[in-house]
Amino acid sequence: MNKSNFDEESYLDANPDVAEAVISGAFKNGYEHYLIHGKNEGRMLKKLFEKSRNDKVFNSIKKKGLGLEIGPSHNPLAPKKKGFSVHILDHASAKDLRNKYRDHGVNIENIEEVDFVWKGEPLHELIGNTKCYDWIIASHVIEHVPDFISFLQQCEILLKDDGIISLVIPDKRYCFDYFSQITSTGEVLDAHLEKRQRPSSGQIFNHIANAAKRNGNIAWGPDNNGGADQLVHEFHEAKSHFLRSKETSYYIDVHCWRFTPSSFKLIISDINQLNLIDMEVRNQFNTVGCEFYISLGKVSKNPTEIISRFSMLSKIKNEIS
Repeated sequence: MNKSNFDEESYLDANPDVAEAVISGAFKNGYEHYLIHGKNEGRMLKKLFEKSRNDKVFNSIKKKGLGLEIGPSHNPLAPKKKGFSVHILDHASAKDLRNKYRDHGVNIENIEEVDFVWKGEPLHELIGNTKCYDWIIASHVIEHVPDFISFLQQCEILLKDDGIISLVIPDKRYCFDYFSQITSTGEVLDAHLEKRQRPSSGQIFNHIANAAKRNGNIAWGPDNNGGADQLVHEFHEAKSHFLRSKETSYYIDVHCWRFTPSSFKLIISDINQLNLIDMEVRNQFNTVGCEFYISLGKVSKNPTEIISRFSMLSKIKNEIS
């Protein structure tokens, strides 16, 4: 096996001790370990059994409990018609969503009746309750919210003490965010202190100006076939959106934040230690396709993991190198 067809990420995922050895500097990468030791040791090149997308989303969830799915649009993960006890929260009514997606080549029959139409107010005020949900699911949502910290705080208010929020998050390395920088803790802190209710003009410009694709697709995966090869938009489009954002209060929906699995975990650890949230990572699954999976729960008496900032920053550096 040569380096061009060696799946570095899958090898490290299947062999976490090797991943730690790479972070510590004992090996340059997983491929080096495989050549020196892994091949002779019969190491797995990838995990034998990969959980399904739904298995990962519901891994830590009490499925029979009452849940809230935020922003499912035309692709709910916990549809009522499959027996889930769930409330649906979205930015528009079911009727408006069906009209929006009617000509987009999706099955609009999947669109659930929306229980709560979100216009930016605090979630618990819209719902009119607290500590009422056993679980919350938000797939490809958190990267859009202008105030990352406030969103998690509001979810925490809605969750029961043993509740779980399950997040599906795009990995910026394998989607149109490829050329944009990963989000730092300081950036989400600034947005929180500013009580941001919509993306900043700079975030809007960056989203449009840097959006990329590969082979005509805006999402791909860790397949060793390289990164983006083309931009999605012309510069004049980014300029137009930027100028428009300064002149109107109209909400322009973009990715405010960009993550790798380790960068997201570090932000959660940081804002927990800053006493801004009382949640920790309970479970995680590495990137498949363009997305990874994180489950958060309220901090237990015995935290599941003590994060070393140096080790995590080193891991982030390795992820984006």
